Amino acid sequence: MSIDYTTENKKKYLLVKSNGGSDDLAVISEYARDITDICKQQGYSAMLVEEREREYMLNEVLDLYKLANFFRTLNVAEIRMAVICQPQYLEKIRYFEKTTHDRGMKIKFFLDSDSAKRWLL
Repeated sequence: MSIDYTTENKKKYLLVKSNGGSDDLAVISEYARDITDICKQQGYSAMLVEEREREYMLNEVLDLYKLANFFRTLNVAEIRMAVICQPQYLEKIRYFEKTTHDRGMKIKFFLDSDSAKRWLL
Protein backbone atom coordinates (compact mmCIF):
# COMPACT_ATOMS: atom_id res chain seq x y z
CA MET A 1 0.00 0.00 0.00
CA SER A 2 0.95 3.62 -0.21
CA ILE A 3 0.12 6.90 1.47
CA ASP A 4 -1.57 9.52 -0.68
CA TYR A 5 -2.07 13.10 0.44
CA THR A 6 -3.23 16.55 -0.57
CA THR A 7 -2.25 19.90 0.91
CA GLU A 8 -4.17 23.12 1.28
CA ASN A 9 -2.82 26.48 2.37
CA LYS A 10 -4.83 27.93 5.23
CA LYS A 11 -4.33 31.35 6.76
CA LYS A 12 -2.34 30.17 9.80
CA TYR A 13 -1.37 26.59 8.97
CA LEU A 14 -0.81 24.02 6.26
CA LEU A 15 -3.62 21.46 6.05
CA VAL A 16 -2.61 17.95 4.97
CA LYS A 17 -5.21 15.27 4.25
CA SER A 18 -3.92 11.75 3.79
CA ASN A 19 -5.23 8.26 3.18
CA GLY A 20 -3.91 4.78 2.56
CA GLY A 21 -1.24 3.18 4.67
CA SER A 22 1.97 1.23 4.74
CA ASP A 23 3.96 -0.95 7.09
CA ASP A 24 7.16 0.07 5.30
CA LEU A 25 9.16 2.53 7.39
CA ALA A 26 10.75 3.97 4.23
CA VAL A 27 7.33 4.82 2.73
CA ILE A 28 6.15 6.45 5.96
CA SER A 29 9.43 8.38 6.25
CA GLU A 30 9.11 9.65 2.68
CA TYR A 31 5.55 10.84 3.38
CA ALA A 32 6.73 12.62 6.54
CA ARG A 33 9.61 14.26 4.69
CA ASP A 34 7.35 15.38 1.84
CA ILE A 35 4.76 17.07 4.03
CA THR A 36 7.28 18.74 6.33
CA ASP A 37 9.25 20.02 3.32
CA ILE A 38 6.05 21.52 1.88
CA CYS A 39 5.25 23.14 5.23
CA LYS A 40 8.71 24.71 5.42
CA GLN A 41 8.68 25.82 1.77
CA GLN A 42 5.31 27.52 2.26
CA GLY A 43 6.67 29.33 5.33
CA TYR A 44 4.30 27.82 7.90
CA SER A 45 5.12 27.11 11.52
CA ALA A 46 1.99 24.99 12.03
CA MET A 47 0.54 21.98 10.26
CA LEU A 48 -2.81 20.22 10.73
CA VAL A 49 -2.59 16.65 9.45
CA GLU A 50 -5.94 14.95 8.88
CA GLU A 51 -5.27 11.19 8.97
CA ARG A 52 -8.68 9.73 9.81
CA GLU A 53 -8.62 7.99 6.42
CA ARG A 54 -5.14 6.58 6.99
CA GLU A 55 -4.20 3.20 8.40
CA TYR A 56 -1.38 3.10 10.95
CA MET A 57 0.30 -0.19 10.13
CA LEU A 58 3.52 0.05 12.15
CA ASN A 59 3.00 -2.39 14.99
CA GLU A 60 6.41 -2.62 16.57
CA VAL A 61 7.52 -0.15 19.24
CA LEU A 62 10.99 -0.22 17.69
CA ASP A 63 9.55 1.07 14.39
CA LEU A 64 7.82 3.94 16.21
CA TYR A 65 11.11 4.72 17.95
CA LYS A 66 12.95 4.70 14.61
CA LEU A 67 10.28 6.94 13.09
CA ALA A 68 10.62 9.42 15.96
CA ASN A 69 14.38 9.49 15.42
CA PHE A 70 13.80 10.05 11.71
CA PHE A 71 11.53 13.01 12.48
CA ARG A 72 14.42 14.52 14.42
CA THR A 73 16.49 14.58 11.21
CA LEU A 74 13.76 16.63 9.50
CA ASN A 75 14.52 19.66 11.70
CA VAL A 76 10.88 20.25 12.56
CA ALA A 77 11.33 21.55 16.11
CA GLU A 78 9.86 24.92 15.07
CA ILE A 79 6.76 23.39 13.46
CA ARG A 80 3.70 22.55 15.57
CA MET A 81 1.98 19.47 14.18
CA ALA A 82 -1.53 18.51 15.19
CA VAL A 83 -2.47 15.10 13.81
CA ILE A 84 -6.03 13.80 13.77
CA CYS A 85 -6.17 10.01 13.81
CA GLN A 86 -8.67 7.20 14.22
CA PRO A 87 -9.55 6.28 17.84
CA GLN A 88 -8.14 2.75 17.62
CA TYR A 89 -4.63 4.13 17.01
CA LEU A 90 -4.51 6.72 19.77
CA GLU A 91 -3.15 4.56 22.58
CA LYS A 92 -0.39 3.05 20.43
CA ILE A 93 0.59 6.39 18.91
CA ARG A 94 1.06 8.04 22.34
CA TYR A 95 4.49 6.36 22.52
CA PHE A 96 5.51 8.05 19.26
CA GLU A 97 4.10 11.36 20.52
CA LYS A 98 6.08 11.16 23.78
CA THR A 99 9.26 10.07 22.00
CA THR A 100 9.11 13.03 19.59
CA HIS A 101 8.31 15.38 22.47
CA ASP A 102 11.40 14.10 24.33
CA ARG A 103 13.40 15.06 21.23
CA GLY A 104 12.14 18.65 21.24
CA MET A 105 9.35 18.34 18.67
CA LYS A 106 5.80 19.62 19.02
CA ILE A 107 3.67 16.79 17.63
CA LYS A 108 0.33 15.94 19.24
CA PHE A 109 -2.41 13.51 18.21
CA PHE A 110 -6.14 14.17 18.47
CA LEU A 111 -9.43 12.52 17.63
CA ASP A 112 -11.24 15.64 16.42
CA SER A 113 -10.36 18.74 14.44
CA ASP A 114 -11.68 21.27 17.00
CA SER A 115 -9.30 20.06 19.72
CA ALA A 116 -6.46 19.85 17.21
CA LYS A 117 -7.01 23.41 16.00
CA ARG A 118 -7.26 24.79 19.54
CA TRP A 119 -3.89 23.25 20.43
CA LEU A 120 -2.32 24.20 17.10
CA LEU A 121 -3.30 27.84 17.11
